[in-house]
Amino acid sequence: MTMSTRRLDTTDLETRVKSMYEQVATEPHQGFHFETGRGLAERLGYPPADLDRIPATAIDSFAGVGYFLDLATLAAGETVLDLGSGSGMDSFLAALAVGQAGTVIGVDMTPLSSGKPAP
Repeated sequence: MTMSTRRLDTTDLETRVKSMYEQVATEPHQGFHFETGRGLAERLGYPPADLDRIPATAIDSFAGVGYFLDLATLAAGETVLDLGSGSGMDSFLAALAVGQAGTVIGVDMTPLSSGKPAP
């Protein structure tokens, strides 16, 4: 039996992933092979009252996999690093928790967030 080995083109994979999430950011209501938006956020456990306090564009293009802010117990004045911040929804919610005395830093691999080009 002969086995062939295929090599994963990681550059191509990264390009495709970035492209997909850029589409989510710019066209959040387009159909994707995964769920996005407020309905998903609420099903994952995000409190609707908290979602009402942040920009709708961050919620529209949300494509997360879980709600973890309840585990973080963020306090006023803390610094938060949101890796893979995507639409920025968790960053906005973290900012509410840490207040003006705190800092939230969102880092993502795509140059788009909430449908707007990065500065």
